[in-house]
Order: sequence, then structure tokens, then C-alpha cells
Amino acid sequence: MTPSTKKIEAAKPNLRVNQYSVGGSAHEGGQVISGPWGAKPEVLLSIHETFEGLQDVWTQLERDADCTAFQTYAWLSTWFRHIGKRSGIKPAIVVGREAGGKTLFIMPLGVKRGVIGIRLVWLGGCLCDYQGPVLAKDFARHVRRDQFKTLWAGIRAALPHHDIVELDRLPEAIGGQGNPFLALGNVQPHASNAHMTRLAPTWDEYYGAKRSSGSKKRDKQKRRKLEEFGAVELVTPDSREKIGRTVDALIAQKGATFARMGVVNPFEKPGVRDFYMDLARNETGLVHVCHLEVGGRIAAANWGVSFGGRYHYVLSSYAEQEDFARRGPGMIQLMELIRHATETGHTEFDFTIGDEAYKADWCEVEICLFDHLEAVTLRGWLALLPAVLYRRVKRFIKQTPVLWDAFTRLRAAAGALVRPGVARV
Repeated sequence: MTPSTKKIEAAKPNLRVNQYSVGGSAHEGGQVISGPWGAKPEVLLSIHETFEGLQDVWTQLERDADCTAFQTYAWLSTWFRHIGKRSGIKPAIVVGREAGGKTLFIMPLGVKRGVIGIRLVWLGGCLCDYQGPVLAKDFARHVRRDQFKTLWAGIRAALPHHDIVELDRLPEAIGGQGNPFLALGNVQPHASNAHMTRLAPTWDEYYGAKRSSGSKKRDKQKRRKLEEFGAVELVTPDSREKIGRTVDALIAQKGATFARMGVVNPFEKPGVRDFYMDLARNETGLVHVCHLEVGGRIAAANWGVSFGGRYHYVLSSYAEQEDFARRGPGMIQLMELIRHATETGHTEFDFTIGDEAYKADWCEVEICLFDHLEAVTLRGWLALLPAVLYRRVKRFIKQTPVLWDAFTRLRAAAGALVRPGVARV
């Protein structure tokens, strides 16, 4: 059935919250959505059109919940401030609570008008390597996997109008529990998977187990050759000004790489540079910025994320035009980062999304990702077929080495002839 709804005007200005109840009995300020659950579970929903007023409940939940760094309040509120608001996306953040008031989940959703109809999407877009909800550790005790479809139907009815649901980059598991969104069906493999390695108690133990004697010898040779250009050191800047210089160096180095590859430079898009710079200077400890110095020059740079004992290798670069570029500064920086992650108490090093060949040298864990697409209206059905076909073709090309190699060569050639970003998959 389609539930009646009641809009609640909150005390704070510019904050509209819709409240609903899913489950056994009515709550004040909400309406019952009847379903086959009986008395339990009972979930009170609130739909938030802004981040205002959510920081305390969000940060408190994420502190002990199952989620990734990309669903934290710091990440998504910063993204919306610099990028999401400019792109026309409207938050529709769902907070679910049990009858006693305990927060069970937060779903950072948004609606955006597309070429055909309105899409329901995750906030954060392509800047989030993993997408999904923030789940309380005991979420599955309150909402069984076979009950999630009923809960989702109630949430969908409470959300603003949308024609198609496009929820991508869904990992199989969120923390220690299965991803409930995979129970909805209508899922297909994402174009790429993610890769991760579990760290040992010490760098020497990890490095010794991961690298063969031949690889260790080559690593030493590269480092010695790089040291011919000056002292080699991983530097973590300790002031806003120094952090800014490192981030600017990374952006410049990545820009040169994107130009060579013929790929769209994301830092040229409105708000993207500000997003990375803002988070880098945020004092939450979420982001770790550093660079590899060679003779006082920034040979490589890194923008990583630390969350829940996992170090995320998000953005890295190296100076392609420097005379030492062929001496492997990027790989040496990577090894120094894994050492840093080990020595700072991390138990996992996440190479995040992408199936680059070099990750096989380090990673023993593959994280499969999925996309959930579902049409809601007739207009949504018109958008669904091309969306599904695009994703399938994209995955087929990326997962077929011969085709992917041919595509990347063609893209680079096109970029050299016209401008970076002519072609993109």
C-alpha cells in the first residue's frame, strides 16, 4: 500500500524532515506503513533534505558502526559543500531508528535530474570508491535480510519522486555484515573491483612474505639509483601551508598523467580541487597527505585515507617530467606508505577500486562490487536499458585485457591529437 505521509517542520530554519514509521505501531509524528513483519522490527524513518543537524548522530553512529570512510559525515558533507550542491543533487538522507530511539542506519541518498527523468543515487558519486549505508553493528538483528525489501519499499515511498534507482559500487559486505542492498535483486557486477592486502605486525614481516628474493633485489637497485639524485625520504607535512603545497604538487603531477593518457582531468571540474584540499586540511585525522622527496624535490605525492584500521590508497602521483622519473619513485613511495601504515597500527592496506596489474603483486583480497538499477516509472524504464547496457559494455571492455589495452592506446592517441579527455570509459 502507499502510505499517507506527514511533513514535520523542524525547529531549525531551512531544515525539513519527513518522519515515518515502518512496522508494528504508530509513532507520534509518523504514519504506519503496514507490512508482513508483525510487531518487529519497528523502524522510525526520517528523511533529511540537508546535512544540517545530522553531524552529532552521524558521527556517533559511524564511530562504532559498519561503514567505509566514504560514508563518514566529514567525507560526504565536504563533498556536498564543494561538489554536490553545484551539480544540482538534492540530499534525501534516510535515518532509521528503533522504537527506543537508537540509530540503526543512515542511508546517504540524493535525487538528481538526469537526461531522462530523476535518479535516486548515493551522495558522493564517483569520488567514493565504495558506496552504501552506515549500519549499526546489530542492524541485522533488527532487520533480517528477507525483511529488507519491505523496509526498502517503505523508504522508497517516503523519498522524493524519482524515476530510476541507480546505486552503484556496492561491496558484498559492509564491515562484518552482508550488504542488505544486494538482497534487492536487479544487481550486476560493477565495471571494476577493488583490491586490498592484510598487513603483518611489522613491515619486515609483511615485505618478506610478499616479495620474492628477485623482487627485493630489484627494489634495492631502484632505490640506490634514485638516491643518486639525492636523499630519499617520505615526508608528512605538518602545517596547512605545507599540506597545501603537497596537494598542489599532486594535482599538477596527476594532471600531466591524465593529459598523457587522454583522460578527463577531474581536478578541472568545479569544486573538486577544493574538496581534496579541504579534507586534507581537516583535523579529523581522516586524510593523510605526504610526499616522497628526492634531493629536496617532490618526486611523488600521496593523498590517503585512514579509517577503522584500514589505510586507503586513494590518490597518488609521480613527477613524470623529472630526470629521475624512470627510477621508480611511485613504487618506492608505495612501499614507504605500506611501511607507514604498518607502523601506525593499520591492519589493512586498501588499494581501492581498479584492476591495475601491479596490485596483484601486493593484494590477496579482491572486493567484488555491484550496481543496483531499478526502474520506478515509465520514464525510468526508458532510462534503464541504456544504463544497463552502458555498464555491461564498460565492464566487458575493462575485464578483457586485449580490448582494454586497445582502448587505452586509442584514448591516449586521441588525447594527444585533440585534448585530454576526448575519450573516457
